[in-house]
Amino acid sequence: MSQAERQMPIELHPIARVKNNVLEKGKLHWQNVESELVFDPSFVDALDGIDEFSHIIVIFHMNRSPDWENSMSMTHPQMRPELPLVGVFATRSPVRPNPLGMTIVKLLERKGNVLRVVGLDALDDTPVLDIKGYFTSDSAADARVPEWVHKLHQQNQ
Repeated sequence: MSQAERQMPIELHPIARVKNNVLEKGKLHWQNVESELVFDPSFVDALDGIDEFSHIIVIFHMNRSPDWENSMSMTHPQMRPELPLVGVFATRSPVRPNPLGMTIVKLLERKGNVLRVVGLDALDDTPVLDIKGYFTSDSAADARVPEWVHKLHQQNQ
């Protein structure tokens, strides 16, 4: 990809905002956090049928992440020095060239232009860029992950 192509602007606009009580990142059990996705009223028709899904994919802008610097291309997962130093693209670090987050969440209910979800790892007032219904075929039955991911899950329980 050329330098000019990398610098071409991409314009995205939030379709919703996250509402919850999480004001800053920290060690949280995100799977228990309930949030509301409050959509711009102009998107209320676009939500029709979404409540037939048990889970949805939420794509959001991590607008409070530190600015990317090329020096941050390597990191220890969750900044834990006992875990290996890996490329940022191998992690879920919020410090990325494009600070986008994506989480599969359980959809609890829809009321008009508001979706109530659980498990979203986004701070209060985070801009939501898109949502998609989660299909059971979206999972990978034979997925493999590095050993440090298993260690991370053990430590976070």
